[in-house]
Amino acid sequence: MPSILDSLASSFGPDVMGDIGKALGTDTSAVSKGIAVIGPLLLSGMTKQASQPGGAESLMKSLPEGTGLLGSLGGLLSGLTGGKAGESSPATALLGPGVNAIGAALTRKLGFNVTPLLAMAAPALLGMVSKSVKSDKLDASGLASMLVHERDAFVSNPANKETVELVTSTIATGDKAAATIAAYGESWKHVAAGPAAALFMVSTSDLSGPIGSVKEAQAAGKALLDAASKAEPTSVLASAFGGGLTMDMASQVKALAPNKEALIEIVKAGTAAVAAKSPDELRAYKNTILSVAQASAEASKEGGFLGIGSTLVSKDEQSALDAIKTALA
Repeated sequence: MPSILDSLASSFGPDVMGDIGKALGTDTSAVSKGIAVIGPLLLSGMTKQASQPGGAESLMKSLPEGTGLLGSLGGLLSGLTGGKAGESSPATALLGPGVNAIGAALTRKLGFNVTPLLAMAAPALLGMVSKSVKSDKLDASGLASMLVHERDAFVSNPANKETVELVTSTIATGDKAAATIAAYGESWKHVAAGPAAALFMVSTSDLSGPIGSVKEAQAAGKALLDAASKAEPTSVLASAFGGGLTMDMASQVKALAPNKEALIEIVKAGTAAVAAKSPDELRAYKNTILSVAQASAEASKEGGFLGIGSTLVSKDEQSALDAIKTALA
């Protein structure tokens, strides 16, 4: 009988691999390497969760009814868009609050943005586990034992030595990031929401229409990922933004800023928190907020007719940029 990891790998057939590669701007071999690491990584997180008091019971409740690959690309779409607002992603549930740093570490190691693939593989692996639980009629204790057996079998195989070392180091990165996040306490939500608040300040200052808004969000997301990918995996930037621009960030901004005028207060609060807790990273954090705001402002031309007479950055967008620069000074 194939292991859970074997079943996960086989579910990513050539067509699915090709589609994922196109979506992520990489080749099939890179996606294959990513799955080869992400599967054991998620299995380790799942095994750890099941070993905690009440963890196996909680994991049992979270197992999906279906066992397919979320309609092949459904999970990937969720990863690319950040999932549903207000929901904790399966990857976060299995790997903890350091999941963004984990994604950033793997992205640096594998050479492409791994976060969407991580978001896709997590529910797929849960589906494989659900299938085994049902077929073997396992209870919570049986689930925990099965996961330990699967993990130990993978770790003890000499052929997996390099992958095990990468998984171990990546998990350590996630643990360090989680400790950083915990040290910030309630102020972390302002840190994590800072760039998204800057994006909203610019994008709402001069509405660009549906297409323009999409371009602004895409440009801001790219700027955010670029900044996180250049930072150390355990840094504030990677811990907060290693997953790029997500719907959860949008939800956090809306919760913190009931009106447009309050957006600048998020930027100020996030900056103040980093200044107090991680002063060595303050400049990088400020630069990230500015790059996100600037990328949003320059993503689409404003005004004019059919592009004629339009400007790259409108007067209102420039006012928003100036306000952000003043807040960061």
